[in-house]
Amino acid sequence: MPYLQQDTTRLQTELQTLIAQQAPLNAQLATQQQAVTAAQAQRTNAVNAVAQVQARVPPLQAAAGAADAHVAEVELELQDAAEPPAGIPPVSWRVRLTALRKKLALAKTAATAAHAKVAEAQQGVTQAQAQVQAADRQVAAFSAVVQATQAAITALQTRQRDVQQQLAVLDRWEADIARDPLTRPSLERTAAELSAEAAKLEDAHLAARFELEDAVALLASLTARRDELTAKLNAVVAQLPEAQAQQAAAQQALAAADAEIATHLQDGP
Repeated sequence: MPYLQQDTTRLQTELQTLIAQQAPLNAQLATQQQAVTAAQAQRTNAVNAVAQVQARVPPLQAAAGAADAHVAEVELELQDAAEPPAGIPPVSWRVRLTALRKKLALAKTAATAAHAKVAEAQQGVTQAQAQVQAADRQVAAFSAVVQATQAAITALQTRQRDVQQQLAVLDRWEADIARDPLTRPSLERTAAELSAEAAKLEDAHLAARFELEDAVALLASLTARRDELTAKLNAVVAQLPEAQAQQAAAQQALAAADAEIATHLQDGP
């Protein structure tokens, strides 16, 4: 029957088109999943960097507290030496007073530097936490793209199964019609199924006219959303090398600061 042959050709063409559409989507999905994995690794590194920078703060705060205590001790010594003790030559007292003032100035300078290091470390914590938040946004953006691609692949696969089932029914109908000798039960069954199919097609045609408008609008919306997410993905991927370079620089600065802390704690206030 021409109708069956035409419908078979139409479904076979549609099936080939669906298969061809799925291949690039599979490739895109693999690339997008790699981007998600890379973004997750970047987030893990950022979280580790936060922990490392936060670990710097308590020793620096302790060093700053020790420096403040040293300033207080020298100030107390200076107060005690404000008046020359009995039996001490004035020249010796002035020499000691000058030495204490110099010692106080050095202690205050050291305390100021210690507090500056604390502030710098705390700022580093804030920056590291901001990098974690940026990494979270990257992971979310990449994951959204992956989910959209997976949904598109699932829709294609579902339609492929439907088309294959329809082709199997058409093949059975053609076999029943072409059977020699003809058998009445098989022809009656095929006729009934063809009649039901014709009625279903008439109803589907009417419904499709209304669904087409909705489908076109939905496709335009999804295409715009895909383009938006793809643009964001490309922008984030372009920022990855710079972020990795900043991370490497931050780690180097962290190592230098740790060494400086160790030296400061070893030398004492």
